Amino acid sequence: MKEQLHANRIQLTYANVLSWTSTLGMIFVAAGYVIYVFQLLPSAVSPAEIAMNWHLRAAELHKAVPVPSGWDWVTQLGRGDVLSYLSIIYLSSVTMLCLVVIIPLFFREKDRIYTLIALLQVLVLVFAATGIISGGH
Repeated sequence: MKEQLHANRIQLTYANVLSWTSTLGMIFVAAGYVIYVFQLLPSAVSPAEIAMNWHLRAAELHKAVPVPSGWDWVTQLGRGDVLSYLSIIYLSSVTMLCLVVIIPLFFREKDRIYTLIALLQVLVLVFAATGIISGGH
């Protein structure tokens, strides 16, 4: 007889949020790609120019073409290349969004260790994303 496993409410909530946010993320990535490649919005760097410099390291690319660095992209949201970049940023933040949703559930169930672990994971991701602790890079 097979043993049946059942997911608890927190696991189902995480899975549901992950499903919706990642599906939305993939739609966002596809839309960003189409907007950039078909140049539906103006871009500082054309797809052809990026393709010509694809072999460069990030630091060299920043010197060769005017791509946003750090948080500079925030001031340029109306550009096609930046919207494409923003879709990748959103998709990479999906895990953090899922954790933020389940933290209150852990807290309500008085599961202190998982609440703390999830909070610490979110804090580490936020610190990494903001570049507050960048090690001089």
